[in-house]
Amino acid sequence: MFFSMSSWDVARLTVRLGDHNIKTSSEVRHVEKRVKRVVRHRGFDSRTLYNDIAILTLDSPVEFSHQIRPICLPSGNNDHAGKTGTVIGWGSLRESGPQPAVLQEVNIPIWNNRDCKLKYGPAAPGGIVEHMICAGRANRDSCSGDSGGPLMVKNGKWTQIGIVSWGIGCGKGQYPGVYTRVEKFLPWIYKNLK
Repeated sequence: MFFSMSSWDVARLTVRLGDHNIKTSSEVRHVEKRVKRVVRHRGFDSRTLYNDIAILTLDSPVEFSHQIRPICLPSGNNDHAGKTGTVIGWGSLRESGPQPAVLQEVNIPIWNNRDCKLKYGPAAPGGIVEHMICAGRANRDSCSGDSGGPLMVKNGKWTQIGIVSWGIGCGKGQYPGVYTRVEKFLPWIYKNLK
């Protein structure tokens, strides 16, 4: 989404924090922030979806509350295969289905990349590469509208290990969702936080 935005689009961009039901503004007190800067990865490829990551800088600091909390970045080189990940978002509830008003959450198994490569085979436009991570099973997946959202694991604290990137269909058992593997981009993230 951010890779096709002009500077005029970025200037009009806002981020809503702490929301739950996006169709009403009376349910919870959310916070809106303007976006000051968007840094896109120069290596992004719209055909292969390599390097599908961007950093948004808000125009003012975020005050944390019960509803707005930070998430940890991963540390080290963890595989995560076999663990359960959690994805949240307001994306479609099924392929070509409706988008919900209320934030959804699903727990899904994380695959190892070898198995994911075998499942996708030539169907993956650029292949499944090391800076991707796969997760999902039949009827449990991220979907259209979830892109850019987090794939998280909880090891005492919530850590974002993935960013919803792409897939073939939604919830198809043979094709898990494909995520940007955050830890592979830590040097790029830290460099661009300055």
